[in-house]
Amino acid sequence: MNSRRLLVSSLAALAIASVSLSAHSDAPVAPITAVFVDPNAPDIADVRKKGEDAINRLGYAMVTEVTRAVAKDGVENAVDISHLKKISMTGGRLTDLPNITAFKRTSLRLRDRANAPDAGDALALQRFQQELTTGTEVPTVLVQRIDQPNAAPEWRVYRPFGALPVCLKCHGDRDEQSPELRAKLDQLYPLDQSVGYAASEWRGVLRVTVDLMPPPAPPKPTAQPATDKATPKKKS
Repeated sequence: MNSRRLLVSSLAALAIASVSLSAHSDAPVAPITAVFVDPNAPDIADVRKKGEDAINRLGYAMVTEVTRAVAKDGVENAVDISHLKKISMTGGRLTDLPNITAFKRTSLRLRDRANAPDAGDALALQRFQQELTTGTEVPTVLVQRIDQPNAAPEWRVYRPFGALPVCLKCHGDRDEQSPELRAKLDQLYPLDQSVGYAASEWRGVLRVTVDLMPPPAPPKPTAQPATDKATPKKKS
């Protein structure tokens, strides 16, 4: 059995894991602690539900977007708009998903360096890779709590994703790609590592950051000062 393939029917829950990290920066920063919590724990049920609902919706939107773009404009032009690159944000939250403050897809084999994993993402990727490599049951979801001094915990929900047939047009065998597509990918992503995938092979994770607090109320419009209108003179 290919240890990197996602066998969805055999996915199971994840045990608790914890590690302390230091965020990468040139300036000294306080350490953070990232903890994988039991996704079935009752006290985080709302975090998991809102996270999974958002991932379902965003994942469907991604697949729909690229499928339509390929059908309408061809693979080469779909590269410019695929993967929800222009996702809408309102007041620091995803538009229409008010409990989601961030959405990210990342991988151990990057195409776009802007999607590089941070410390918490790296732990999730390593966990999935470990489970796939050892052949043990792979979780369908990870729930992670990130603790930082003097700050509220940050909740993240991760889900692994595999290569769908439409994904292979850009992420499959390089030799099967058209010269035009290859030239465009080389121009946009000269350090591209996200190629050579087979159907259903694990590609990475989708991650959302969940905030259960209601979004802040939008600021009230500033009242405009009344302007004095000249009183029309009466005709004599």
